[in-house]
Order: sequence, then structure tokens, then C-alpha cells
Amino acid sequence: MLDKTLAWDQLSSETAQVLFCDLQTDIVKHSETTPARALSSAAGALLQLAKLFSLPTIISVVPDGNNPPQVIAELSGIGGFAPEMLRATASLFGDAATTQAIARSDRKVLIVAGFMMEAVVLNTVLDGLALGYEVLVAVDACGSPCARTEQAVLHQMESAGAITTSVVSIGTKLSPDFSTDLGKQMFEIVQGIKAA
Repeated sequence: MLDKTLAWDQLSSETAQVLFCDLQTDIVKHSETTPARALSSAAGALLQLAKLFSLPTIISVVPDGNNPPQVIAELSGIGGFAPEMLRATASLFGDAATTQAIARSDRKVLIVAGFMMEAVVLNTVLDGLALGYEVLVAVDACGSPCARTEQAVLHQMESAGAITTSVVSIGTKLSPDFSTDLGKQMFEIVQGIKAA
């Protein structure tokens, strides 16, 4: 039996890194399960939390025809904090450069956000688990074009050992004391998440 509390128990600013998967303007607009505005807001808050807690972060993108990939506004303009890495695989771990960047951080808890759940999120989560990472999926920063298939994928990831959670839950786990300066900053970030 898998210990499904392990990833949650290990989540800290010293153990975690964040992986954003295909959160591109022309892709996210197809989300039906989490409206694009809400998904983008949650992803932006997750990026702010990553910066606040100094979590290594990768923004993975895929080719967009002949145009350069355009990440959602909430992930752009971050100045060198998170590298934008181009790949052409269904999983971040299918790309050698991305796999090496993830391993270089030496952080064994992955926080995954992205679109679409049935493709890049699922494959990245399952590959990460197979490689020995603990994985948390920030479901409010993820989306799918179909509720039925998203539910199947969530069940598949949970059965494999991933933890499904939210950006707010991640923030409050990283800084549970709202009276500290860090806690106050975290609370301000998560309060700014816009619902649909």
C-alpha cells in the first residue's frame, strides 16, 4: 500500500520544486473544467509562492506551430526566476534537458500545474513517481477540456501515489503561521486567487 501522506508530510521550502506544464495562452483557453481565468490566477499565485519560498521552478512549453510559445500573462515577465524550457514530449521527463534541470535542484517533492491533465500533467506525474519523486498536483492550476476524462486522470494519479491539492493548501502548508512576515505575505498571495 502506498503511503499517500508522504509527499504532503515532506512538503517544505527546502524539499519542493514547481513544474508548470504547457500553461500557454493558446492552450489554456481550451480548459472547460477550470475556467482559463481561474486557472491562470491560481498558476500566478503558485509562481508567487515559488518566488516567496525560493522554490526552484521550471516553465515547460511546447511548440506552437511556427510561432514562439506564449506563456499565460501570470507566468511571463518573471526575469530569470524560472527558465522557460521548450520540449516536444508528452512528459517533462521525456525531454533530457528538462529532466536534468529537475534533477539538478535536488528537490524530491514536485508541485505540478498545467494543461492538459490527460496529457502532460498525467505523464509528468506518473514519470516523476516512477523516478522516485513525491508529487503534488495543484488541481486549481490545472485544467482539461473534459470533466469526465479529468476525473479519470485524477483517480489514476492518486492511485499511483500522487496527492491532489490546491494552491491555497500548498501555501498554508509552507507557512502555517499567518502572524509571521512570511505567513502574512503567503496569505496575501492566496487571497488574491480569482475564482471563475
